[in-house]
Amino acid sequence: MKNIKYFTLGILSLFISCNNAEYEILDNAVYISAAASSSEKAETITMNNGATIQLLVRLAKAVEEDVEVEVVLDQSLLTPYNEMAGTEYLPITNLTLPAGAKVVIPAGEISAAYTIQVEDFDTGSDRYAVGVSLGKVLKGNVPVSTSQASYLYILAKPLNVSVPEMTGPNAVIAAPSTNWGINVNQWTIECWAKMSAYSINNQAIFYTGSNDHEIYIRFGDANRPYNYLQIKTLGGQVQTASDLVANRWYHWAFVYDGTTLSIYRDGEADVKFNPPAPLGGSVRIDFLQMIASGTYFRDRAQMGEVRLWNTAISQTQIKNNMYFSINPKNPNLIGYWPMNEGTGNTFNDITGNGHNATAGANVIRSWIPNVNFRNL
Repeated sequence: MKNIKYFTLGILSLFISCNNAEYEILDNAVYISAAASSSEKAETITMNNGATIQLLVRLAKAVEEDVEVEVVLDQSLLTPYNEMAGTEYLPITNLTLPAGAKVVIPAGEISAAYTIQVEDFDTGSDRYAVGVSLGKVLKGNVPVSTSQASYLYILAKPLNVSVPEMTGPNAVIAAPSTNWGINVNQWTIECWAKMSAYSINNQAIFYTGSNDHEIYIRFGDANRPYNYLQIKTLGGQVQTASDLVANRWYHWAFVYDGTTLSIYRDGEADVKFNPPAPLGGSVRIDFLQMIASGTYFRDRAQMGEVRLWNTAISQTQIKNNMYFSINPKNPNLIGYWPMNEGTGNTFNDITGNGHNATAGANVIRSWIPNVNFRNL
């Protein structure tokens, strides 16, 4: 009987020790630190003569032995992220890691870093990202986290461009000057703009649409002070608060989703309204003019990164692309005018759709270099 008791006690001890070991595994995991603190599982790394990615790998708690885990490039992360965020990030095809790339967390430690160096390269108008995942655990009785083992590093070369400083009375006119005949159910206009002052009303930065489908965007209407932005479209109008500051850059996005017209200021929702439905059920865009109110445009406007879309882009897209160039071959772009030529009076439409814009006589007063739009 005593032997049976000892045997039962031994089985129980073995069972407890096995459960404890299993609990230790389940109670611990190796993961990417940034993935645990970011809901988007991504962050932006600025490229300045290349980029350095510091991958911090952590344990939930320290253990008494070294933990080694593989580090792998995982560009499969780009597709779902692009679909979710409305972006077009590309993989860096010639980026590789050394054979046997791994991170080692020493015994008793909680974390260790792995450095990935990205050499500088010409990104053109494209945006790139590096996907990284943890692979197999090579040493240590700790599993890889199932939800925090992958992360996306978005590589960004911020804009640093020349922009035109413009004033009236002549306009900037995109080609052809009329009869584009483009019918859209949704549209978006984006730009950066900085005004030297808001001293008079009716200073229009955009005039487009067509006679019965007008899109007219201006600073100031009848009511003083004139430091607000107003859009008139489809027989209705809406305007921001009178709080715009002279000599400050603002990013503006005007988004019509077929029902609601929304204005986004610096990536944040500002005001919106529901204009009357367009004639024929869609908006007809026949031309595009900038600095378009003749002798009323007396102050000076700096502008850049003008984009005209045939779709209602999302707030996420607006925020992700404000400070960066985008893919000019996106099929939803009607026109894309970076306005960064630095000389001359022509603004190229880099979509290839042929809507190059020409500034009228004396519209461009100067070119301002080294602009990054960040009000620094």
